[in-house]
Formats: sequence, structure tokens, C-alpha cells
Amino acid sequence: MKCRKYILGLSIYLFLLVPYTTNGQYNHIGEEYKEVEAQAKELMMNEQFYLALPIYHYLDSLLPNNPKYIYPLGVCYLNKVEETKALSYFEKCLKEPSKYPDRLYYYTGKAYHLQLEFDKALTNYETYKSLLVAAKKKSNKTLLKEVYRDIEMCHNGKELIAKPLDIKITNLGSAINSPFPEHGPILSADESVLIFTSGRSTTTGGNIDKVDGQYFEDIYISHKTDTGWSAPVSIGDSINTTDHDASISLSADGQKLLLYKSEKEYFGLSSQGNLYVSELKGMHWTKPVVLPSQICTKNWEPSASVSSDEKFMIFSSNRPGGFGGLDLYIVKKLPNGQWALPMNLGGVINSPYDEDAPFIHHDGKTLYFSSNGHKSMGGFDIFMSKFDLSTFSWSEPENIGYPISTAHDDMHFSWTADGKKIYFSTTRPEGFGDRDIYYSEVYKEAAKLVVLKGIISDSLTSMPLDATIKVLDSKNNEVIGIFNSNSSTGKYIVILPEGRNYNFSITSQNYNVCADVLNFSNLEKFEEIEKNIKLCPKYK
Repeated sequence: MKCRKYILGLSIYLFLLVPYTTNGQYNHIGEEYKEVEAQAKELMMNEQFYLALPIYHYLDSLLPNNPKYIYPLGVCYLNKVEETKALSYFEKCLKEPSKYPDRLYYYTGKAYHLQLEFDKALTNYETYKSLLVAAKKKSNKTLLKEVYRDIEMCHNGKELIAKPLDIKITNLGSAINSPFPEHGPILSADESVLIFTSGRSTTTGGNIDKVDGQYFEDIYISHKTDTGWSAPVSIGDSINTTDHDASISLSADGQKLLLYKSEKEYFGLSSQGNLYVSELKGMHWTKPVVLPSQICTKNWEPSASVSSDEKFMIFSSNRPGGFGGLDLYIVKKLPNGQWALPMNLGGVINSPYDEDAPFIHHDGKTLYFSSNGHKSMGGFDIFMSKFDLSTFSWSEPENIGYPISTAHDDMHFSWTADGKKIYFSTTRPEGFGDRDIYYSEVYKEAAKLVVLKGIISDSLTSMPLDATIKVLDSKNNEVIGIFNSNSSTGKYIVILPEGRNYNFSITSQNYNVCADVLNFSNLEKFEEIEKNIKLCPKYK
């Protein structure tokens, strides 16, 4: 799913306030240039900045340094999140600010903000705020709210950068990343499979999105080898289409994939979609099925995450009745396997702004999510909250810190099962082009849980088996989770939280049931255990 633009329709309205004449230059432009200008303005009105940009470059080449072209060039680059190039134009504008709308100061502040030059950003934001206040217009109320929030985020950024995380951020390399944007990394629980989203020239259909001039997105898959990650390949024609297809979440056993698919068009632009689920049957993913109507509504539900035991899901939605913008909702699974009615996660998690990209850690009680509310330093930052079983409440969300959280949008990420490594996408100078996928080890205590994995096979032929693994609490027979092995490889992955003893049963058609008892009541650290299991055929 595409990353959000920073500047929305309001920018286009203010752009139209740029003067139409400058020192008589306009009189030298023929009628054909008026048509080109009209085309450029129309593209700006539709927020098609990628298409407007080359046209304004053309016009600027004909009449260099014309205010009518310099200002929109800066706006286009800012919306492409190329803040350095945007600044080069805005700084030209600031030499004669009276020729431009007051919004110039806000845009300049935003460009400095994205570069983490908070003091320069604050200077421009404050100038813009003063001009809005002096104008005494009721219509400026929304603009004032916007700039007050950006000023607040700059102060948050100064505080977060003063105490950076002691981490090393590593690019996954050219095997995964390309000159095109990569994002939405999701990992299997044993960190052996990486699924991600990319809009590349090889995308299904080879079409380009009119909104941003980039290729439509496909989902790719890579496997970890002894030497690194394998070359990614398309996840398959059953999932990837000529529209946007984006990776969202993977079940603990690696056999179910949540994804986002665009499907509605407004004014010819793909901008809406729904959440789907696909299952891995052997080596192939099934055709995705849309999630039920209580989850996927006529509103927007862009992201979701399912707990390891698949007993609940947290998803984002902008449906009515929330705290503002996108909120996070929780929906629990009923005993019959159907999803119940969703509930808003409440005002501790949800802010008057947007909460999105939830990630439920495998411990079942730690929630990571992205928000441009709370204590964000700009755009969407990554936050963490823990659920307290004794009070049935969420802790106050904490920004996980700089340099993982930045002034750009930091969204769609995955944590490893031990909770010590994060895979995320970001734009950095050393990257391969646009957004790349990185990982970083975070120095903190590992989650206390067990990743149990291995191969289930026939005891006589060693043939891999499609089996169901049922895990129960040995004390009260509560079902902890039901997991599945892959029918082609026999591979299984089971997540077991700390503090319990488990009854563990494995069933497969025409095979005897395999049962075992596992004791993790005194687990003191994270463990990954490999346990291959042989099932005996039933004899008539």
C-alpha cells in the first residue's frame, strides 16, 4: 500500500494563490504555454505531483525563476518526499516572499522538519503561525491546528534525538532492495521467510499508478539461506494482480497471509481497498478471500495483525465513532471460528490523529503500531504498548525512539519472535533508491516464549505430512492454539508463551495421534527448539 503524501488538497488551493504575472514575463508566453500551464495546474489539483513535476520543469526552462513555476516545483518535490530538492526551490522563493502565498513558510518548515533540522523548521512554522493569527480569519482555524501540531512534533523530535537508541541499522542489501520502493516486510516466526511489497518495473501488468507515477505494487517472497536472503520472486499469480497488492501480516505457523488489495476507483485513481486472507496449500497460495463485513466495511481498513494463537485480530479503520482519523480496533474469534463484532481499543491507544499498521508480538500482550499522534516527531512514528492482564488495560504508548522513528512516515514493520530485532522500511542516503528494507537489533530483554519448529513426516517413508497441531493448557484444557504443518514440506511452527505446561497433540489423516507434554512453566528466556516428529500410519 502506498505511503501517504504529506501535503493534501489544501496545498493545491493555496498554490492557486500564486500571482499570475511577474514583471511582464507572462506577456511573452504564447497561447500554447497557457495550455501547458492549465494542464500542470489540473494535475496539481488532482494531487498528481509526479506527472506535474516534469511539466513545471519544462515551463521553468522556458521562463527560468518565474514564481509561478518555482513554487509548485518545490511543492511537487515535497510531496515526492524529496525534501532536499524541495528546499532548493523554497529557499529561492524566500528571497522574495511577497510574491508567494504565506503557505510557503509552512512548506519550508516541513522540508526542514523532514531533514531533522528542527530549529530551522520551528522558525518557519512560527512565522507561518504569526501570519495566520494576524489575518484573523475563521477559515485559518484548521491551518493553525495543523501548524501547532507540527511545532509540537518538532519539540518531540528534539527530545527524542537527544537520547538516540544505541543501535546499528543494516540495509538488507541488493538481493532484496532495488531502485524501486520496498516496504511492508513481514517475517515467519523462525525468521526463515521474508514477504514484502514492492512497485517494480516487473510488476504484474506493468502499469503505472496515475497518482504518483510509480508502478503498481506486487508482493514478493524470499527465503533465508546460509549466505543471506535469496533473490525475491513474485508470491504468485493467485495473489498479485494488475492493481495494488500489499503484504500485511503472516500467521504464526506461516500458513495464512493477510494482504491489502486495491479495488475501488475514484476519478480513475485506485485509492481504496480491503483486507484479504490467503492460505498456503503446499507450495502455492490460494486465491485471497476478503475478510468478513464486520471487519471490512465501506470505510477504509488498510492494516491488520492476528495474534499467534489466532484468537484475536487488531486492525485499523476510519469508520464512524472513533477518536479521529484511523483508529485501532480489536475483534475476537468466537468458539465456532467466526469473528465477533469489533471494539475500539480506546483512548489510551487511539488519538485524535491516525493509528495504523498494528503488529501484535508473539507474546500476545505487546502491541506495536504507527501513529502521527501521541509523541510523534513527525509523520507516523512507531509506538509500543503492553496489555496488563491484571487490570485489562493498555499501557501509555511509548515512541520506540530515534533513529527507527524519524520525521518521515515509519510504518509497516515486523519484529522477530524474541522481540529484539525489527525489520522496517525507510529512505536513507545509502539506500538503493526510494524506500528500502532494513533491520536493526534493539538492545532489550528477549521475550519469554518458545518457538517450536521442525518437520512432521511419515515414520516409514519420511514423506512430509499435512498435520494439525493442537496445543492445550494441561491445567484446564484451554486451547492455546491450533497450528498447521505445510503439506509439501511438513514444516511446522508453534509459538508457546511462558508460564504454562502444555498438552501437545498432532493429528493427520490415516495416522496415529502423537501426543506429548511440554513444560515451560519456569521459562526464563527466549528459546527456539527444533523438534522433528514422525507419525505412524494406521493399520486396518
